[in-house]
Amino acid sequence: MTSERRPISRDDYERVYALLQAYRVRDLDGSELTWEVLHRIHEADLGGRVIAPEEVVGDEGLAREAHHAALVLEALLQGKDTIRTTIRPPLGVCGTAGCPNTTHGALCLSCELKAGDSPGGA
Repeated sequence: MTSERRPISRDDYERVYALLQAYRVRDLDGSELTWEVLHRIHEADLGGRVIAPEEVVGDEGLAREAHHAALVLEALLQGKDTIRTTIRPPLGVCGTAGCPNTTHGALCLSCELKAGDSPGGA
């Protein structure tokens, strides 16, 4: 399996910066989900010129951007100037104790629905 690579560009740096700004806004305000803030940054501030705002919708979009940022920073730390062309977000295990389901977010869909149905659930 060959892995095609491309040079790290200004767009990559802007995507990392937008992700950091989204986390910063979330920490300061907290009224929006992180992916919503990131979507707004790509749509309103960057005008969709770096990546399509639809690419960062939901937990999977946020996971893809976080994974992209980690790859860019790791490449730079290793003195490289290229990254893989295709990047898929990693799946994680659900945050509910004992649940083996994989997810792009903190909870799998099943546990998220259960948490929403419980009294006082998020």
